[in-house]
Amino acid sequence: MLAAGDTGITSRSITFFERRLAQDRDNFMIGGQLVARYLMRFQVAANLADVRRAEAVARSVIPLVSDTAGAYARLGFVYLTQHKFQEAHWAARRAVGWNPRNQEALGLLFDAAMATGRYAVAESALARLTPGRMPYQLRLAHMLTARGNLDGAYHALDHACRQLARAQVRPQAVAWCLTELAKVQHTREGESSAAALYHRALDVQPGYRAALEGLADLAYARGDWAEAARLFRGIAVDAHPDLYLRLAEVHRALGEPAAAEGWERTFLRVARAPGAEALYAHPLALYYAERPLTLDTALAIARRDVARRPAVESYDVLSWVLFRSGEPAQALAASDRARSWGAPSPTIEYHRARILKALGRDTESAALLQVVLARPSLLDPQALGELHEAR
Repeated sequence: MLAAGDTGITSRSITFFERRLAQDRDNFMIGGQLVARYLMRFQVAANLADVRRAEAVARSVIPLVSDTAGAYARLGFVYLTQHKFQEAHWAARRAVGWNPRNQEALGLLFDAAMATGRYAVAESALARLTPGRMPYQLRLAHMLTARGNLDGAYHALDHACRQLARAQVRPQAVAWCLTELAKVQHTREGESSAAALYHRALDVQPGYRAALEGLADLAYARGDWAEAARLFRGIAVDAHPDLYLRLAEVHRALGEPAAAEGWERTFLRVARAPGAEALYAHPLALYYAERPLTLDTALAIARRDVARRPAVESYDVLSWVLFRSGEPAQALAASDRARSWGAPSPTIEYHRARILKALGRDTESAALLQVVLARPSLLDPQALGELHEAR
């Protein structure tokens, strides 16, 4: 899927800075350049080795730097890239502690707080970012999306994308922004508007993985299994093992159970590796919840994840696992927590509808399902698969 030239220039610069750092181990400026380039290559090629190298270098230069806040912010972004959300929050607090006005540190604090369910902290960090500047625009769009203000989110993000394009930053940054804009447009105006933006992102950065994933999800939603399989195969890597599950579901829909089982084994190899549960708890818990013999395992994983990061998404996963375990009352309590902040996603509402129906609250369930079924492509792939099975 990716042409060799997509990472060639970055790889050559990495080799250059690796050699320089080997000759001058205490040069934190070279270390910072190297971390940035590892992350740039990871965004294109998604090789986990790059982000692990970035973490090692980012940690090693902290005792040497003059800008301690910036160094901790850089380390925190590496943690976020790996879905190490608690570690990212710790690094963000250290960074803001060193310099309470550092925009990079405040942006990281917002991102990590949102990921871990610390919504009051996220709101506080957003209030301290400088309005109009890029870090503020991007986080404002995220907050407005979470609160269901899609028009506001679209305009904030569209403005940010235009700023990035005018600034002539690296193509990956513009492609990322357009991909995030596509997700908002999907909800505002539908699949075709989202697809157009995903294609724009690919024009800016050919082979951009997040844009290809967006197109693959749209193909999956409309039942174009062959196209979904083609797109998912091109981007499936260990760094994003949930895509292995999408491939399993697609191949099962294509009537290829052996291929589906192979992709499931690949998913489990990554998601069950030592230390991996905290990174991939959501897809792992949902996977186990589909199988009666592993429901206890699913429930244990979901509860541990809520304890680690009590975000609305974590409570939603717990609610679904409890529902599958035959505990609809407990599931509804977890669903209440999932809807306690922000605007509930279509997936959260679909799960709640199923829970309410199991409790005999058919009128409420039908009202939620009517909204969900009007736009099924907005569901997460796992929930969309459940919807197909329920029918």
